[in-house]
Amino acid sequence: MMKRVMIWLAALLLLMAGADVFAGEKLEAVYPYSLEKREIRTVTGRSTLPLFINLTSFDVPRRQQADVTVVLPEGFSALPKEGWQIEKGRAFARWALDADYAQNFDLLYLQPEEKAVSGKREIIVTVKGNDWEETKRLSFAYDAAGETLEQATAKTKKPDRKNFNWYIQSVTLPVDPYGHRDDRAENGVVYIRDTALEGFRNRIKGEGATNWSAVFNHPATFLLLDMRNPQRDIRVLKFKAQLLDRVTGQVVEGLATAGKTDHEAGEGWAGETGEGAETTALISLDGKKTQAFILPLYVDYFKVLEGEYTLRVTVSGGAQQKIQEVPLTIAKKHSMGLMAVGFAFVCFVLMLFLLLRLKKCVFEIGAKGAITVALFAAISFGGISLPSTILGDLVHALLGPFSGLVTGLLSGIMQYLLIVSLLVLYRKPGVLTLLYVLKFMLSGIMFGHFSPIGALSTSVYIVVTECLLLLSGFYRKEKLEAKYMFFVVVLLGMGDALITLVNLEQMMFFYRLYYADWFLAMYMMVNGLLYSSIGSWIGYKTGIKLRQVVSE
Repeated sequence: MMKRVMIWLAALLLLMAGADVFAGEKLEAVYPYSLEKREIRTVTGRSTLPLFINLTSFDVPRRQQADVTVVLPEGFSALPKEGWQIEKGRAFARWALDADYAQNFDLLYLQPEEKAVSGKREIIVTVKGNDWEETKRLSFAYDAAGETLEQATAKTKKPDRKNFNWYIQSVTLPVDPYGHRDDRAENGVVYIRDTALEGFRNRIKGEGATNWSAVFNHPATFLLLDMRNPQRDIRVLKFKAQLLDRVTGQVVEGLATAGKTDHEAGEGWAGETGEGAETTALISLDGKKTQAFILPLYVDYFKVLEGEYTLRVTVSGGAQQKIQEVPLTIAKKHSMGLMAVGFAFVCFVLMLFLLLRLKKCVFEIGAKGAITVALFAAISFGGISLPSTILGDLVHALLGPFSGLVTGLLSGIMQYLLIVSLLVLYRKPGVLTLLYVLKFMLSGIMFGHFSPIGALSTSVYIVVTECLLLLSGFYRKEKLEAKYMFFVVVLLGMGDALITLVNLEQMMFFYRLYYADWFLAMYMMVNGLLYSSIGSWIGYKTGIKLRQVVSE
């Protein structure tokens, strides 16, 4: 028993007075270090590659200093870096190791000199503390005849190699998250959210209260940064984007970084990143001659203003800095969108009055007519709405912004073929309203929801088309002559172009889908005017044939 107590006392004294027995330091050093964790055994040409040094200390009882010394091989030099003292053939740094546990790591960029010759090389990394010392020897091969800067630019004027390792080839925006240019958006124009009516949008869309954290952490757009790396450097670079006033050239507020904390403008953001009024990020060159980066741009929606700017892109690292400036326009699609939404609400109110006349319309056309309208509504849903919904995404993936030219064959030609042929059969006010209401009900039941936006869109179709038919005297005309119907056909095509514009502007307002002016014009002219007019004329001819069959 006494022996066991003595053992426990000895262990306790060892833990209290001899904690240094368990203390330790671990040194890790890798050269050439790859950011992709791939193994590199040979340094070619005059590539600038990083030396990675990582020092971990654990169970150290007190704070201490560690001196880091890097002995470079002949013909190699270290690039200047903050925190390091660079001398001929050597580099020094002093790191602080906190008590208990600490980790220090850094990248020191090394570059072969012009006089360096091919052969085996060795780097010695030494870390020395109060009563300990760790050393790593790193061996590698140097191939001076590898892909040098001279070989990469043999057909062009040789730049100053002291200041030339990598550079910015181009900056393209806006692009999608995959780096593809969206043909529906104008080059150099970034459309941002109009947060003034954020709550109104969400309630119409059925999303409830505004999630400001999601709003501010969502990129306004993406830019494509095309980098050239002739010497195949591997390094970490700092990316910074700023907005400049075109007149004064001064940096203005508008851009932000997702990690920036701002209790007024950035609810939900965490951490402090950058210096404000800029979007920052880290990018890594991986040793390829060309490399493209897709980077998000964040804006502060409460500070950014519409207007013409210059976007300054700065990429820096290793005592080098490259700057490129491109024109940028910040725009908000709100005026036309608000007008479209207001017009849709007026149409919705007028549609409510039209719905009151549906009972009278059903009595006038009779049970046979009501069944026919229901049949046409089912055909319109099953033959137009359903295929357009199912195949719309596939066609858009294949044709991009021109997918509407294909889907418009259904929503334009087929839709108005059914509408006009039905109106030729039953030329009564309210028939068109009944058709659209039944189609809306079928869509809501089959797809599982009734949305306010769908109701607004349907009301625009009903009111605009009914008003045009009333103004043209279609319901009062005794005989539908070809010349008169040609006028009605063109009028319906123009009306559908207006409907297309209103509904697209509504979608842009509620869902922030921004389209270029040429895209809107194409949809209005082709899907609206052309396809609807063709469908209406075919519907007129079809309706005459159907009326003859019904009469027989």
